[in-house]
Amino acid sequence: MYTSSLQQARCLSEGWAENNLYCPSCLQPTLSREKASTKVLDFRCPQCYQTYNIKASMKPFAERVRDAEYHTFMQAVEERTNPNLVLMHYDKPRLRVVDLEVIPRFFFVPSCIIPSKPTRPKSRGKPWQGCYISLELVPYDGRIRIIEDERIEDRQMVHDKYLSTAKLLLRKTVEGRGWTADVLRCVRALRRQAFTLEEFCQAYQEELQSLHPKNRFIRAKIRQQLQVLRDNAIMRFRGGGNYELV
Repeated sequence: MYTSSLQQARCLSEGWAENNLYCPSCLQPTLSREKASTKVLDFRCPQCYQTYNIKASMKPFAERVRDAEYHTFMQAVEERTNPNLVLMHYDKPRLRVVDLEVIPRFFFVPSCIIPSKPTRPKSRGKPWQGCYISLELVPYDGRIRIIEDERIEDRQMVHDKYLSTAKLLLRKTVEGRGWTADVLRCVRALRRQAFTLEEFCQAYQEELQSLHPKNRFIRAKIRQQLQVLRDNAIMRFRGGGNYELV
C-alpha cells in the first residue's frame, strides 16, 4: 500500500496510462510499461518503440516541470534517446484526467533544460542534481493535446500533429533542433499573422543570441530558420522580408 501522495499519484497515473494511453506516433492502442528501475522513461510502444515518460499533477502545469537527474537527461538528449513527455493533469477526488498532452521528444533541446541546485539527500553518498523542463521554451506546436478539459481529441488529428512535428525536427542534429524550435516558439509568441524580418529581429534577436551564444551571425541564422519554417508549410514568404503564417 502506497502511503505518500507522490507514490499514490504515480500509481494512479501509470495505471491509467497502461489502460488508456495510445502511441501518438503510430496509433498503437496500448503501451508497455517499463521496469520501475528504468531511468528517464516509463512506457514503450511495442510497435514503433517510441518511449514515454509521464508526469502527473493535480494542478495544471505552468512554467516548468521537474524531470530526471540532470546529467542523465542531458546525455539522453545529446544521444537523441530521451522519451516523449506526457503531462497529465488529473482530478483526484473524481479520478478523472482533465488534461493530457504529449511533448514529442525532439522538442527537448539544451536551451529548455534547466539544472536544479545540487542536493545531498541522507540516502545518497554524492550530491544529486535534478533538472526542470521549461515549458515556456517549448513551442506551442510541441504541446499536442490528447485530452483538453476532459474532452478527448481525435486520435488521427493527434497522430497527424505528431508526424508534422517529426518531419520538422526529427532528423536534425540537437543544435539544429534547438534553432528551429526556438525560432518557431518566437514566431508563435509574436501573435501576428504577418510580420517582417526586421520586426522579428527587433523582438527576438537578443533572446536568440543569449540562447545560442556561440553563433556570431544571428540574423543570417534567423533568416535561414524562417526559410525552414516556410519549407515546412508553417509560413509563407511574401518577398521583401515579409512573412505570413499559414
